[in-house]
Amino acid sequence: MLQPFRVLIPEEIIGASTELARLGEKAVVYAGGAELALLLRYGMIRADYLVNIKRIRGMNEITWDGETIQIGAAMTHHRVETDPLIRRHMPLFAYAEGKIANIRVRNQGTLGGNLCFNDPHSDPGTALLLYDTSVSLANKTNWRQLPLCEFLTGMYSTALMAGEILASVAIKPLPLDWGTAYLRVHRLQRPTLNVAVATKLKDGILEKVRMAVGCVGPKPQRLLEIEDKIVGLKIEDANKIIMESTRYFVNLLEPVDDVLGSTDYKMYMTRILLSRALSQASAAKEEV
Repeated sequence: MLQPFRVLIPEEIIGASTELARLGEKAVVYAGGAELALLLRYGMIRADYLVNIKRIRGMNEITWDGETIQIGAAMTHHRVETDPLIRRHMPLFAYAEGKIANIRVRNQGTLGGNLCFNDPHSDPGTALLLYDTSVSLANKTNWRQLPLCEFLTGMYSTALMAGEILASVAIKPLPLDWGTAYLRVHRLQRPTLNVAVATKLKDGILEKVRMAVGCVGPKPQRLLEIEDKIVGLKIEDANKIIMESTRYFVNLLEPVDDVLGSTDYKMYMTRILLSRALSQASAAKEEV
């Protein structure tokens, strides 16, 4: 049962962060409330105040300066998924956003809220790690930027400090001559695991590659060591390395048994999906 609370609606980010600092643990940020409503209803957190950030300038905007796309933290998943800029410059991310839960959740939940909640079984984080992605964090006195890989620290935990608000997400799209693929296996609308792959080929050889895996352990991860090993190889040789790298995946991803899948299942399917995604991404674009 929901306990009574007051809603504060600041119109500037300084005002919002000032209220958060003043109220401390009595207040939480509200954007879409997809996760927050459940936490409040089941008593997993208590709050006397909700600081609604949806009216703050820039929180509901997507902008493009020719190099970087800025997404306001209060943008819903559905608006991100259907935005023409996102679809044109980051089709993989648009596709991943469209896989979140169901249309009701996508119309309510926000990108900023999803990243701050950092549910280990989620889609956006894995997809965004494929790009050069950073988050802008603001408090009442200053701003700071963090790479997304440093912001997502663990299961349901981030680098967000007391009184800070995630204001926006900055993403540098991949060049248009890269191929991409996003694959997942899911149960009950939540991904059991997901992978994102981007490649650039020349004469059938991997010239550049990026890979990310999520939902296996506490947080999504880039596979930097595997990327380095397979650059310069043909797809079939790269896939052999992926299939033989179980120990690397276990050490990096720290797999966790849960209701959506066992550790053994996740490790097996991680290699299968990565191999499939590598082949799909490489078939999408090839420079000859």
